[in-house]
Amino acid sequence: MTDDQSRVTAGICADAIAALIAVYGPAASTGLGSAVFQQDAVAAESLETAALAQYRQLVGATWEAREAEWRAGFREIYRRPHGETRGIDVELHALKEPALRGVVTAMIDDLEDPAGARAALAAAFDGPTVADLRLYALGDGGQLAGVEVAARLADDRGLFLVLLLD
Repeated sequence: MTDDQSRVTAGICADAIAALIAVYGPAASTGLGSAVFQQDAVAAESLETAALAQYRQLVGATWEAREAEWRAGFREIYRRPHGETRGIDVELHALKEPALRGVVTAMIDDLEDPAGARAALAAAFDGPTVADLRLYALGDGGQLAGVEVAARLADDRGLFLVLLLD
């Protein structure tokens, strides 16, 4: 990739991340809701560790008191095959578990602007800058359920969308 191509790709990626944050919110430790997190230098073999760290950050102060429950709810549920381009909207809507399907409905279909949410998700997670994409189930084993979209970008940065609902 030439320097000019890298600058164009970086600009597209920055715009996509800004659109995702506009829909789902910036990094936060709110305990519930949605947030977009970014992390520098995420190696392919450490994407799951980085995803767990972002989940922990969203959960915030309650993580320490209930760490066993939070960790038990964290598991990989989908890994995009290398080179596949099904699309994040299709991948999320293909989840089978009823609780996770409800989270997906809330994170896309029930928003004020579902088309805008789909466009933001696609711009961030379906482009050529995504080197690896995984979906994780989240929750406390009881009342709370969620989904995390974890992506390693071509420049080895991590991009994470965490959504946790009651």
